[in-house]
Amino acid sequence: MAASVARAAKMRGRYPRALVDTFCLRDYDYRRAETKPDIDKKDISYAMVRLSENPEYGFAVGRVRALETALFDRPRYERIARTHTGDEFAAALAETAYSRFLESGAADVPLALDRAAGENAAFFSEYALDKWLLDLFQLPAAFRRLKAALKGKLSRGETEPVRPSEFSTPPLSLRVGEVVAAAEASFERNREPAAVDVTMDRLMQELQLQVASASEFVVGYFGLHADLENLRTLVRIKAQADGGEGGESRKDMENAFFAGGVLALGDFVAALPEPWTALVDRFAKAPPYGAGDEDFRDYLEQGTAAVATQRSFVRMERYGREKELRYLRQARYATFGYEPLVAFFLFHENELRNLRQLYTAKLAGVAEETALDLVAYVE
Repeated sequence: MAASVARAAKMRGRYPRALVDTFCLRDYDYRRAETKPDIDKKDISYAMVRLSENPEYGFAVGRVRALETALFDRPRYERIARTHTGDEFAAALAETAYSRFLESGAADVPLALDRAAGENAAFFSEYALDKWLLDLFQLPAAFRRLKAALKGKLSRGETEPVRPSEFSTPPLSLRVGEVVAAAEASFERNREPAAVDVTMDRLMQELQLQVASASEFVVGYFGLHADLENLRTLVRIKAQADGGEGGESRKDMENAFFAGGVLALGDFVAALPEPWTALVDRFAKAPPYGAGDEDFRDYLEQGTAAVATQRSFVRMERYGREKELRYLRQARYATFGYEPLVAFFLFHENELRNLRQLYTAKLAGVAEETALDLVAYVE
């Protein structure tokens, strides 16, 4: 244990504390976990962090435990995937807890899912006792509005600065204004709306890490998200470069890089000219997620398979989402604290995303097996 503590002390400052402690103190976490026979080893293999165990969240945790049983399991997703039309999809959805949101047939499905998302957000707001939690999970909606306003302004050629009300007070307004100005300048140079999305997504990641800085659990989650996004970006940029379609690969990687993860930008840049097998080996063994377990290998192999067969990155994206869900599962072992509330909110958001994608797939006539490939789900 003393060696683990010493190793952790050296790494702090270079990486987020939650992730350093997870990697360096993993032996301690295993011994502690093994005293609890109800813990699934599949959960421990992911980044177990210290949970808050705040007793003020006791009632909220009770409500979460009661509602968790209503989340979709695999058979429910399979039932939905077997439908062939929008009306059949709506009928299958009406057999679930979503029935109370459905007022008519297939045309009402998107609105029903929006109503369910509103209820999920309201539930979270009701039981989140910390202001930083409320601020944190209001950021995605605020950024959606910011993106829409910015893209509208650029498409119309307007010169008035975009000033969303959520980002109107300093020092936040200064940082957001700085990044918005950079996004506008980038758009003027290359006229690519996608570049605006990337710039705003990077800023949102930065702000989320700042808001959640006191939470090992949430910082660990966003750190994992950053590494997964960066790995997917690496595969995409390398595929473009190998196919002669890319621009400046190093610059593209730098511009798209998400902060907060354990994997360093220099490692990604160094991996760009490597053969695919070497690239997979480099990151499959990267700490802390893959130390000894190679937890990134299957994720990267899905990406390289997509490149080899010229398929989309849908399956790689799903594998990444499932890794995030496995990280969140550790909240099931908390007796108190905000972590079960955060995990339930994000699990429900994932379920809504699955259902939206399945609905779109059914309207497009996608086969059952292909549709199920869209569903991110863990037991």
